[in-house]
Amino acid sequence: MKVFAISALALLTSMVSAAPAPAPAAAGSAPYQIGITFIGAAEGRFTQYFFTNGQGSSIYDRLSVSKIANPGGATCYFYGIDGSFTVVPSGATVDVGPPQTQTYGYCYA
Repeated sequence: MKVFAISALALLTSMVSAAPAPAPAAAGSAPYQIGITFIGAAEGRFTQYFFTNGQGSSIYDRLSVSKIANPGGATCYFYGIDGSFTVVPSGATVDVGPPQTQTYGYCYA
């Protein structure tokens, strides 16, 4: 029984250690995640990361946002608590009107 347990453990260990590392992103390809900066009054701000494959993410910071800055790499879409819908193209900073807390967003590369 000990021989079986040791053999099974050795097999599992070799399978885990033999797993290939993920391939690095190709040069010039879109980033897997993008850091979007939400800017409020008096330069209050926070940054949240979004996947660039369209996977949505809730936004929990309650800052009343007046601008959204996108450093580039994807176009992003955000919903505000009072019904705003803001499209932020790659590399742009866009006004949110009227300023409001953002609740949900997603990005596509």
